[in-house]
Amino acid sequence: MRYNYADVVVNSVMKYLAISLLLLPISLCYAQSATPGTVLSFYINDENLVTDHRGVMTLSTAGLVDFTIDGTPISGPSSMVETGIDTGQFYLQLTLPSSVNGRPLQNGDVVLMTYHQPTDNNGNPQTITQSVVLSSIPSSIQSSPAGQPSEQSVNIGRYFTLQIYAPNYNLDSQVPDDIPLNLIQVRMGGVSTTLADSAFHTSTGTLRETGPNTDTFAATFKIPRQIDGFPVELGSTLEFTFGDNSQQIPSESSIFVKIGTANYQNTAPVMAPSVPVSRSITVQTTNTYGTSVNFLNSTMLQGLVGPVCYPSSGSLFPIGTTTVTCSAISPEGNSVLKSFPVTVNQESTSIPYWVKNLAVFWCNGTIQDSDFGAAIQFLDSNKMITIPPSQDQTSSIDKSGICSWSEGKITDNEVAALFYPFIR
Repeated sequence: MRYNYADVVVNSVMKYLAISLLLLPISLCYAQSATPGTVLSFYINDENLVTDHRGVMTLSTAGLVDFTIDGTPISGPSSMVETGIDTGQFYLQLTLPSSVNGRPLQNGDVVLMTYHQPTDNNGNPQTITQSVVLSSIPSSIQSSPAGQPSEQSVNIGRYFTLQIYAPNYNLDSQVPDDIPLNLIQVRMGGVSTTLADSAFHTSTGTLRETGPNTDTFAATFKIPRQIDGFPVELGSTLEFTFGDNSQQIPSESSIFVKIGTANYQNTAPVMAPSVPVSRSITVQTTNTYGTSVNFLNSTMLQGLVGPVCYPSSGSLFPIGTTTVTCSAISPEGNSVLKSFPVTVNQESTSIPYWVKNLAVFWCNGTIQDSDFGAAIQFLDSNKMITIPPSQDQTSSIDKSGICSWSEGKITDNEVAALFYPFIR
């Protein structure tokens, strides 16, 4: 085999430069929400920290990593976890405090992460920094495509792309993030639902960030013929509203979509009645088996006396839609029956991409249960994912189920409950 000496030299130089750049003191700067409780993600690249080349390392940050806001030291995460076997990349998250020295966070505050690298390839200590400029930028719902007027026109059965500029929901600068569809309210006159309604046939199942660190989220869906049993008619108006509750003062923005062609003459929107029509109850849960729902104080039973319902209020409702039937006395003294649906949606769980890589190593025996369990415990203690409790408190680790997830055969939502034995 012949070697091209020039190619060998170039490749060696490029590799040396790549390693050197990783170890030079650098300062990365990007914008993030100034809302207390916001989680900021940081990555540290240092191959010299890797002492175990067969397992995933979890290291203490004591003496290695410091955090400040405008020069004032703050508490940071106590540990950081390697993103894979022998990657040399470590992941850590900082939860913003409510104040610094008694002063609330504000626009322009700078969060500085300082990594005190014990030694580089030359044996010298280095200081590596990453900075984040905080801002409270309210989310705004955009048209499709972006830049069009706030009211658009689209035909029934046609696809429509909804975009949201939401920097406060950008939690990871390296991989795209998601916004659950149920955070988008959809109104047509007095009818109200969310974009999670199956009638919209969304292609992604979430509003997916358009790329790493773009701050823009999008979902493509079909304009339905019916919403909650009511027909969508030409000339009617759909209102899509996104409420950003990540701010200290929540913000809300809307876009109006007119049903029909752009030159449709009847442009008057359908007005909502003075009292909104409430025809169903929808709740969210992280549990795969459902949640209890209390509806006695809901508008469903407003004005009725002594309602007796089946299933009863406070019962466990499974994922999906369950019809509740109540017998009661009307204000006029008549016996009445009232039925309404209760829908329980499972909240979308998003597990960091590197965890699936770890699962692959665990499934093929490259790492031990304790290594994989340490990563799951890190996720849980830092509130990076929600792990619902198992119905069977004595259950053992379902390795086959987790391995099926690593192969893409089950979803993040389905696997979350399987992680419970690692943290109980």
